[in-house]
Amino acid sequence: MLKKYYREISALSLVLGLSVGPANMVLASTVENAVDTAVLTGRITLAYGDHTINSGLGTNVEVDNYQFSGAAGDSLRLVLSTTSVGLDPQIVLRDPTGVELQTTSCTGNASDYYRTPIRCSTVLDQTLSSTGTYYLNISDIGSNEAGNYSLHLDSYPPTDNWTGFAYDAPVDETLGHLGDMDFLAFNGAAGTGIQLTLASSSPGLDPNLEIWDPLGNLIETTSCSGNAADYYRTPVLCSVSPTLNLTETGIYKIGLNDAGWDETGNYRLGVSCLFGDCPSAAPSAVPLPPAVWLFGSGLLGLASIFRRRNRG
Repeated sequence: MLKKYYREISALSLVLGLSVGPANMVLASTVENAVDTAVLTGRITLAYGDHTINSGLGTNVEVDNYQFSGAAGDSLRLVLSTTSVGLDPQIVLRDPTGVELQTTSCTGNASDYYRTPIRCSTVLDQTLSSTGTYYLNISDIGSNEAGNYSLHLDSYPPTDNWTGFAYDAPVDETLGHLGDMDFLAFNGAAGTGIQLTLASSSPGLDPNLEIWDPLGNLIETTSCSGNAADYYRTPVLCSVSPTLNLTETGIYKIGLNDAGWDETGNYRLGVSCLFGDCPSAAPSAVPLPPAVWLFGSGLLGLASIFRRRNRG
C-alpha cells in the first residue's frame, strides 16, 4: 500500500516541484529476494537477503560456486536445506584470497538401520575480518549423489533487510521456503516491559524466535514444537510468549525461522507494552524522505484526488 501511495506522491511531486526521492524507492526494506539459478551460468553472485530457487547439483561430481560482497565486521548466516532426499551437501566458505574459513555439511541418510534417504539442513555462521569478495563452494560429500537444495544468505543480525511493526498491531507472515529466515523489528524504550507473542498458523511448523537489542546483543532465544508428543507426531499449532524488561532505547530486531529449517508455513507475531512509555511508531529500515514527512498529509490528500480523476 505504501509503495502505491509513494508512486502517486512521486507523480504529484513533478507537478508541484517537490523532491521526494527516486520513483523506484521503497518505504520498507526488502526482506528477501529469490535468485533463480536455473537461468544463470558460471559463478553466481548473491547479496544479503537472497535465497536461491531451482538450484541443485545436476551430477554427483558437480560443484556449485557462488560469491558475495562482504565488509569487515559483517556477521552472516548461511542456511542450506536440501529439497531432494539422500543428498549430503557440503558448504565451503572462502575469504577474498581463497583461504578456507569454514566448512559445514549435513547427511541425507537417517540414522536408522536402513539409512533411509531424508532431507537435511546445515547452518554456517561467520564474522568477516576483511572487506572484499567471498566465495562459496557447494558439493556432495563423497561425490556420489546429485539433488536439489535451497541456499539462503543473510546478515545476522540484519542491518537493513528487516520490516518494522508496531505495538498492538500483529503481523501475519510466512516462512515460504526451506531455510527461510524472516527479520522484523520494533522500537523499544529503556525502562519498559514488553511481551512478544509468536504463534504458528500452520500445523507442523516449529517456530524459533531470536531477539537482539539495539547494541546487537542476542537477548532471547525460544521455540516451540509443531508436532505432538504422540507416537505419530501429529502436526499441531504452537506458540511462545517471552516477556522482557528492556534496558536500551532503540530498535530491537527479531529473527524467525523453523527450528531444523525443514518446514514452511505461516505465523503471527505481535508485541504488547506491559508497562512504561513504549514508543508508538513502527521503525523503518529505509527512512522516509524529508519531503514526505513535511508534505505527506497534504500529498496523500492530493493523491486521493489524483486517483479519482484518473478513474474518471
